[in-house]
Amino acid sequence: MKETPLLLHVGLEKTGSSTLQETLLYKHPQVHYLGKIKGNDSKQKSCLDEITYRILDPILWNLDEPMNTEATLALFHDKLLPSVSEDQILVGSWEGLGSQAIKAQIEMLNRTQAIFGGCRIMITLRNPLSRLPSLYLQNLYGNFMKQKKGIFDSHDYVDIETWFSKRMSNEKLFTYVDFIQSSIEQLGRENVGIFLFEELKEDPNAYYKSICEFMGIDSEIGVSLTQNKHVNPRMSEEQLTYMHSIQSSFFKRSLNSFRSVKSRKNALRAKKSGPPAKVILTDHIIQKVSDASREGHRWLVENLNLPLERYGYPL
Repeated sequence: MKETPLLLHVGLEKTGSSTLQETLLYKHPQVHYLGKIKGNDSKQKSCLDEITYRILDPILWNLDEPMNTEATLALFHDKLLPSVSEDQILVGSWEGLGSQAIKAQIEMLNRTQAIFGGCRIMITLRNPLSRLPSLYLQNLYGNFMKQKKGIFDSHDYVDIETWFSKRMSNEKLFTYVDFIQSSIEQLGRENVGIFLFEELKEDPNAYYKSICEFMGIDSEIGVSLTQNKHVNPRMSEEQLTYMHSIQSSFFKRSLNSFRSVKSRKNALRAKKSGPPAKVILTDHIIQKVSDASREGHRWLVENLNLPLERYGYPL
């Protein structure tokens, strides 16, 4: 029987995941891509189709419930596997998988191996001192569009200090090293691909070539698919100023709350030109981030020889 290990790309957020998903993973002929697929929002977890979700749900997400291994295997072999070509690999990409608790991660990898016969992990890291401003702006944009409660408490805009304090209290932002360590212990170093966002910025072609080589697919095709592609660019300074102006006026906030998502999106799009938004981390945040991530970064340098010092990671 053909070996069909599942390769899971698990993020991190704001490391070029959308570009990777929409160009290389979705379009490469040697990849049978299971999701996340843009435009499939109506399907659970933006999977390729309903069958794919039914197979993956007990493996990747519904980990608190026992998995019916026999039924899941049957569904995989009868419904999904026949659609996979001999020269294709199975790939899934969901950023949230890389921030699970270790217990959940171990269970996820065990279940993946039980159904697919093997598992490989791919993760891209980014200096947290540059990733946090990008993540903050992404959260601002998403909140402005959908007006969700939670971190923003129905506000159209909050400053980065407020945002950071709530993100730190609600979830762990720096568990990626724990995830990497656990994955290596369970799968072996050769099955855990670790890449750096800074290398993507420095030399995109070399970055995507290295990803393709780890995946075992044609790198020339992969590099051509990603040529000059950049999905989800950073919002502009004018857009950020516009959000702040909405929050500073009771009348504007009230008016904005009654607008549809489409209307809010159109208002922001009208202000997307100009230089990208700049966000300055406070000394307090820099210290907190450095203290929280330093030990893990040192482990990556000492044990995996990652060139983190070159890119200014807290060490």
